Amino acid sequence: MKKILAASLLAAGLCSGTPALAAPHRLMLLSIDGLDWRYIRDRDALGMKIPNIRKLLARSLYADGVVGVWPTITWPSHTSMLTGMRPDQHGILANASGAPDPALSYWSAKKIKVPTLTQCLAAAGYTIGAVNWPVTVDAPINWNLPEVYAHRDGDSSDMETVDRFGTPGLVAEIGGALPSFNHAWLDDRSRTQAVIYILKQKKPDLMLVHLAELDSEEHAEGPFTAHAKAVVERSDELVGDILNALPKDYDLALVSDHGFEQVGHIANLKVMAAADGVTGALNIAGGLVTTADANAAAWLRAQSSKGEVGREISHDELVKYAPALSGAVAAFEPAPHVMFGSAASGPPRATTNEKGNHGFWPMRPDYHSIFLLSGPGVKPGKLGPIEMLSIEARLEAALGINCPKS
Repeated sequence: MKKILAASLLAAGLCSGTPALAAPHRLMLLSIDGLDWRYIRDRDALGMKIPNIRKLLARSLYADGVVGVWPTITWPSHTSMLTGMRPDQHGILANASGAPDPALSYWSAKKIKVPTLTQCLAAAGYTIGAVNWPVTVDAPINWNLPEVYAHRDGDSSDMETVDRFGTPGLVAEIGGALPSFNHAWLDDRSRTQAVIYILKQKKPDLMLVHLAELDSEEHAEGPFTAHAKAVVERSDELVGDILNALPKDYDLALVSDHGFEQVGHIANLKVMAAADGVTGALNIAGGLVTTADANAAAWLRAQSSKGEVGREISHDELVKYAPALSGAVAAFEPAPHVMFGSAASGPPRATTNEKGNHGFWPMRPDYHSIFLLSGPGVKPGKLGPIEMLSIEARLEAALGINCPKS
């Protein structure tokens, strides 16, 4: 069936390259939200007990850090990994919020403006499983427990909403086989149970999974803290459970969506500029301050030695990751441990309840996500730093398919 479908897609110009039947391996794409590359690169210095990821490294082709997309937040990043496109191209510009109505926010895959890997595979006759992958309500997925929620407990989703928007009957089917799955929350433990069940019982050609609890801990306590490292180590245990269940003919791509930074305070630059008599517009978005006003640009440059404003971003770098900001005459990222706030009044510096955050500029030094690929026929080695936009093509190559980009 796959061969026939692939041939028809080739004739129609919807799919090119190796026919779907010739795909060398099935693929597991496993994302650990907020797993900064430094947890792995500096694993010995941090005292990380991550035996399963260490074993993966030894047999993987892996990147020396992944430069993300702008904005460096969860749902845009995960969508870029399945499209090879920037957020301004694929249309998912933020995380979903509000009522879980597919017509609203970014819940539904119908909000994605470009072809996705899952669409390409489904059209070619592949089967797909997904657990907690963002923007997968309404996606062409055979066995789907999407990331969707009316209520949250940290980064856990209420199971009732997941069941309502997931594949009909799948929650009950897994719960019938695994009684401890019958829990109020879809958390990393139950996500792992669902993944293992789908792997064993359905054997999809592509399996997507998004473990999310590390992100919540890093927001609350900051990255690289004792509590955050404990969640990384717990995530490693779940990776081990998945590896033990993974059939031998699967490749495994281990990824994350963004790095993480420790945050000490918020700098309200608009308040500071007004106090200095600077009236040119400052635009705060996506971990940046930009301006099209020469006087405001000069003021920002003067602040770069005072502890709030960090590196100035070159115009070429700015346009590469954020073409919509091409009209700016200056762009800066915050200094270490600082986030920019958008308040126009109030104190110039404010405290924050979150000790860690992401959403910074993709080229921020040392602020990278991860990519590891292992499996039959994958030669271990180092890739050097890579761009997140290259991941989708690497997944296509592992699956033996060439998907359209428009």
